[in-house]
Amino acid sequence: MGSAERLQGAVGLLCGGLAYRLGSGDGALPGAAAVLPNRIDRGRRQGLIRTHRLVILAGALVAALAIVAIVVFRPTSGWTSDLAPVANVSTDHWTTGDKDAIGTAATRQSNVWFTAAHGTLADVLYPTVDADNLRQFGFVVTDGSSFFFDAATQGVASARVTDDRALTYVLQVDDPAHGFSLVTEVATDPDRPVVVVRAHLTGHTSNLQVYGYLVPHLGGSGAGQTAFFDGSRGYVNKRGLWLAVGGDTTKDQRTAGYLGHGDGYDQLHHDALTSRFRQAGPGRVTLTWKLNSGGGSWVTELAFGATRAAADGELDATEKVGAQGLFDAYRSGWRKYTSQLSAPAGDASLFFYSAEVIKMAEDKLHPGAIVASLARPWGDGASDDDGDVGYRKVWPRDLYHAASGLLAAGDTATAYDVLRFMGRQQRSDGSMPQNTDLNGTPVWTGQQLDETADAILLAVRLAGKASGPDIEKATSYLLGRGPATPQERWEEAGGYSPATIAAEIAALRAVERWEIATNQVVDRAVPIQDIVTQWDRSLESWTFTRTGSFGPGYYLRISPDGKPDTAEPIDIANGGGVWDQRQIVDPSFLELVRLGVRQPNDPRIVATLTVVDQQSAAGTMWYRYPRDGYGEKNTGSSPPGQGHVWPLLTAERGVYTVLAGGHGMPYELQLQSLAGADQLLGEQVWEGSGLPTGSARPLVWAHAEYIILAKAVATGTVDDRPA
Repeated sequence: MGSAERLQGAVGLLCGGLAYRLGSGDGALPGAAAVLPNRIDRGRRQGLIRTHRLVILAGALVAALAIVAIVVFRPTSGWTSDLAPVANVSTDHWTTGDKDAIGTAATRQSNVWFTAAHGTLADVLYPTVDADNLRQFGFVVTDGSSFFFDAATQGVASARVTDDRALTYVLQVDDPAHGFSLVTEVATDPDRPVVVVRAHLTGHTSNLQVYGYLVPHLGGSGAGQTAFFDGSRGYVNKRGLWLAVGGDTTKDQRTAGYLGHGDGYDQLHHDALTSRFRQAGPGRVTLTWKLNSGGGSWVTELAFGATRAAADGELDATEKVGAQGLFDAYRSGWRKYTSQLSAPAGDASLFFYSAEVIKMAEDKLHPGAIVASLARPWGDGASDDDGDVGYRKVWPRDLYHAASGLLAAGDTATAYDVLRFMGRQQRSDGSMPQNTDLNGTPVWTGQQLDETADAILLAVRLAGKASGPDIEKATSYLLGRGPATPQERWEEAGGYSPATIAAEIAALRAVERWEIATNQVVDRAVPIQDIVTQWDRSLESWTFTRTGSFGPGYYLRISPDGKPDTAEPIDIANGGGVWDQRQIVDPSFLELVRLGVRQPNDPRIVATLTVVDQQSAAGTMWYRYPRDGYGEKNTGSSPPGQGHVWPLLTAERGVYTVLAGGHGMPYELQLQSLAGADQLLGEQVWEGSGLPTGSARPLVWAHAEYIILAKAVATGTVDDRPA
């Protein structure tokens, strides 16, 4: 029991006794004059009247409270004081979107996920994949006199996959100046919501001290938390959510505190924990504790629960298994999953890992709900209390690509779950929302017709195998709203988009084939075939300019009014400015080939490839479009700024190359290079180095595209191309 709780109990007992005495016949409170004994009779003191008993009892209460306060708040062994000095920490932030490790057990009962950044545990998500509870759990190293090393921000960080079929990593942070390295592994208990961190210090470790530093953000914000130590464990709680911290620690070198205001991290900047406090909060709090000295290994467990007892129970159970047993079970679970997959011949490392990344991003409580990424883009520049969950939302477009990638890899069961979840996302009018939360409730309010088309394509492909979106309702919506879309697939501009129209035509053709195959007769004012034919014939008149400055003819990114030969202005989002529509091209037009609407050797396709490569390429990587502002200008900044190249566009170009009869291997190798030793493909990378930006890594869509490309290179066919 904490000091505040002990004080509350003591006060309650004293007040209860006083209330009992005052309530047993003492009557009304006395007036001001009635404060002394009223008489002494024949040398014998008479009983005090009720007012005098009140005064004595009240005095006794004050004295008792003073004694309790002295006992309760007297620092116990190892503590400077029970309570940390209160500090008002008004805001905090999250971590970069560039993750170098991600993970969760392959089991549904382990509904906890983690990410790492700069070799350090970053986000911990519980009880759902969109619910972040941690900014970081990192390590501070010091010799106690001359230097301070924060592994989360200093040194040279790296990550490498140790088993491409098991979602396992080794994280390492090197300090060249002092000759030591921190090596870390992370896993989650397959049977419960516990994250286990196993680490050791190597190199020149003599006289070095290692401290754990925890910055919790329970419930999606650092505000309103209480943190304390009790026994050998640390605790954080907030509004019915508890985090229990166990493992290897010392009891004499630890402190709770307020973030950046004399907390452990702050003190270690001055070499030692000179002030140690047992508890802090409510507020933005931290826990710091000594882990090891002079090398060696240590284990830390982070367990979650709705109560302290529940979190402790999960922690107890995990500790009984032991770290090695838990890491073995974690690996075995993913090994079992990947044993059911079918990879192409050759180097299949990134193929397997991509399937694991997609599966890992599925929520455990909502089957089929695969979020776009576990990252929050540019989270290190985002307030911790703005309520945004970043890319931990579910886009129907990303779901379609995720399911397509899993089908290509051999995971049909999850693809069926995706289709069922799409059925929950679908609106009553047949459309698909821009994105939803894990319950299928719309979050953003945009409307992108390619997402409705994607849902149709997947539903037709898996028809009879799993329930999903109502195909006829979705078809009616497309017929009534297309071909122009309020937003294209980049979620920024409305009008006539080659990529969106390609998806619409492909979806409507798929419906027509499905209706014939299933002998369905649908009474429509205008047959699907007539509408598709008209859209197909009009496609170039809506999207292909013959008056642009880049060449005699090419497809535009989008034409707001379907008049591509005019100087219609297009407003580029994120500060990109206003430009003549004919100045903005986009590799997305290749969806016309991938979805079977145009042939790979169509002269208009070939001509546009030349223009795109001139205006929007960086080697074998591509920008979304010229003057894209969705990205950072410099490392550590946030949009608006400069958009960078997208790996998924390299995969799409490779798919086109295979369809055109060329060799897709150079594009596959480019993606393998971008993934690096940690096998993660992000949303954007820097043009020159190919290193990830701070946007979002890994991106599920990019990994799905890699699977499709790798299989296309091996087989010569594109797995998700409509029949």
